[in-house]
Amino acid sequence: MSTREPCRIVVTGIGLCTPFGPDRESSWREIVAGHSRTRWLNAPHWTGDSFMAGAPVWLPDHNHRRHREPLVDLALTTAAESLDHAGLDSATLAEMDVGIVFGTSKGGLHTFSRLFENQRAVGSHPSLSGRDTDGTADWLDVFPNQPAVAISRLIGGSGPVLCPIAACATGLAACLRGAELIQSGGCDIVLAGSSDASLQPALLGSFRRLGVVSRESEDPATACRPFDRRRSGFVVGEGAACLVLERLDSALQRGAKIEAEWLGGRMLTDPFGLTQLDPEGQSLKRLLSDLRTLDSATPDYINLHGTGTLANDSVECQAIRTVFGSATDDFTCSSLKGGMGHLLGAAGSVELAATVLAIRDQVAPPTVNLTEIDADCTLNHVAGIARPQQIDRAWKLSLGFGGHLAGACLGRFDR
Repeated sequence: MSTREPCRIVVTGIGLCTPFGPDRESSWREIVAGHSRTRWLNAPHWTGDSFMAGAPVWLPDHNHRRHREPLVDLALTTAAESLDHAGLDSATLAEMDVGIVFGTSKGGLHTFSRLFENQRAVGSHPSLSGRDTDGTADWLDVFPNQPAVAISRLIGGSGPVLCPIAACATGLAACLRGAELIQSGGCDIVLAGSSDASLQPALLGSFRRLGVVSRESEDPATACRPFDRRRSGFVVGEGAACLVLERLDSALQRGAKIEAEWLGGRMLTDPFGLTQLDPEGQSLKRLLSDLRTLDSATPDYINLHGTGTLANDSVECQAIRTVFGSATDDFTCSSLKGGMGHLLGAAGSVELAATVLAIRDQVAPPTVNLTEIDADCTLNHVAGIARPQQIDRAWKLSLGFGGHLAGACLGRFDR
């Protein structure tokens, strides 16, 4: 039996839609500028009896929008932008083996909420029964795989279509699975990413009951403070990212611009609890050690999960310091959640895309609202202001409820 030689995988396209902007470059400019887009939510996002901060996505104004479910629109928008960025048209795609790995941490909550309210209306007014008020034509948008299916239809694909669900590690898990499809020889190109549109009262109320959202009551722009001594939780945001992962030989053959090289990644499980990390960080330390085995070079920059919750931030930082030891201060770290909120299922893909752009532009984006570093979170943080620096190696970490741990290694492309 012959053993397949590992192929080199590169990133040739990125599509982004975030609270900062409706596309890649507008979002990236605001991330680097260190701005915050978290604000007080109004109905229909929040109907509680107290203020709650959030970061609604900035969707482009499409005249041809085909879906009322933003989860699907976000997927289609970012997929189209990533293909354009990669220089891929329908004729080129038709000659390649193309896969779709696009995840969500849950289904279409906006559609579910609308269908539920419509059903209540029918129950209160039986005369409406049989009309289109129940919205049954849209019920498929509640399914979490609908964004991936919509992208496949957009490109007319006949390759694999997968929808990973791994809580807040979903986006990075999707990219890991996409790279595996290319490594196995099943695909030349994979569109990988995730979307999330979860600013719905039921979900926001659930997170509040869990005690993981910020208790900030004065300024919503400073509600999320990753690694800061005064942090009290995260703020929910919305967004999406789609990355084009491609075999290096394919990218070179068609003259594509290469944004970064995919060096590998890992997923592990932390079995400590449904919503808690092991306070000793044993699984996270193993993940970091595995990544060091994959890429022996010390990273220049690590994009952290950094939710702004007390336990997550301290465990993440202490695990990094334990694994890297004296080399910890040789690289920079930051979290993007202070400015755009926690994008839940989309966090991993959006933050991975930003890590690729950090390599492209040789600048480490800042952690917004980090003004007083907690004693349990002492790393070489990029606080408040972006830091131009050499970035030849960069890592991305994602940690999800349910024990999902994911990490990926990226490199500046070198022929």
